Amino acid sequence: MFRFTKAFTSTALGTGLALAMLTAPVAAQDAMYWLNEASDCEIFRAMSDVVPAECAEEGDVMLQPMGKTRGISPRGIRLHDPAASAAVAATPAAVATPANQQVTAVQQANPPERKSLNARVQFEWDSFRLTDDAKAVLDRLAGVITNELMTDQVIQIEGHADASGPDAYNLTLSQLRARAVRAYLIEQHDIDAERLPFVGKGESEPYDATDPFAPVNRRVVFTNLTG
Repeated sequence: MFRFTKAFTSTALGTGLALAMLTAPVAAQDAMYWLNEASDCEIFRAMSDVVPAECAEEGDVMLQPMGKTRGISPRGIRLHDPAASAAVAATPAAVATPANQQVTAVQQANPPERKSLNARVQFEWDSFRLTDDAKAVLDRLAGVITNELMTDQVIQIEGHADASGPDAYNLTLSQLRARAVRAYLIEQHDIDAERLPFVGKGESEPYDATDPFAPVNRRVVFTNLTG
């Protein structure tokens, strides 16, 4: 069952905002989804090819019931006709196939080539200690990556900095912040440590290369390495 984490949504996270699809900056940065403003389904669709049935969109393939998610034979019908699309809208918790079998997941018609999410994870000043807002953001992400559809997925945590301060200092701080994010997800959400490799990239990969000092460059990126 898909566990939405609505309890952690707050005004600080941009309640009710749609997924922010930002114009791609000059940098080679293609993780253009921002976790903070995204709905739970948008987070899921950014991170996985296979998503819960309640997150289905037109064109997705409805999968048959399964035990383990990975290795599913993608048998089902494509959501291209009004009747099928209406079935999804009318039954958000599960969709019934023509054979009256419950469907718990769908295969995205056009999954993102790079399954990745940016997040504005706030830390205390010049520190790797997470703020309460940061923890709320990570709680929302954890609600997706602990879902049964993603239990075999490896999610790399990347710490990024802006160009303020020496290069070596920024690299070290980004590593410590990525490690702090990983530790929180492991300790608070019981996520297997092997699923959460981490790396600090300092200021080497700015989101906005036109302004290396821009706050948008201070971020944590979550990348699905599995598929």
